[in-house]
Amino acid sequence: MKDLFLVGLGGFIGAIFRYSISLGFSRIYESKLFLGTMTVNLIGSLLIGTFLGLFTRNQSQLGLFLIVGFCGGFTTFSTFSLDGLKLIRNHLYLEYFTYSSVSIFGGLVLCFTGHYLTSKL
Repeated sequence: MKDLFLVGLGGFIGAIFRYSISLGFSRIYESKLFLGTMTVNLIGSLLIGTFLGLFTRNQSQLGLFLIVGFCGGFTTFSTFSLDGLKLIRNHLYLEYFTYSSVSIFGGLVLCFTGHYLTSKL
């Protein structure tokens, strides 16, 4: 029961952070709504790799809170897909290609970087 609470609390906090960042980007870049989602996905990829590196050797409730809870609530792959669909529907193919490429490849590179750096500690 305690684990479920930790995951739920982490997800709640992650979702609030995600919403705040996306809202901030939408206020600054009204015509580029996908920038907030892309930024969150990149930050989330770095964080989840970092936390994985920190908590792989020792399973802990903090790892559960941060990896499953916070990162699960913070990252927004479903919103990424929806934003991509909107770009395609609006015939913004270059923006879609750039958005998808940076999100996917940048996320993988940052996830690897976070894991690599923290696993060397």
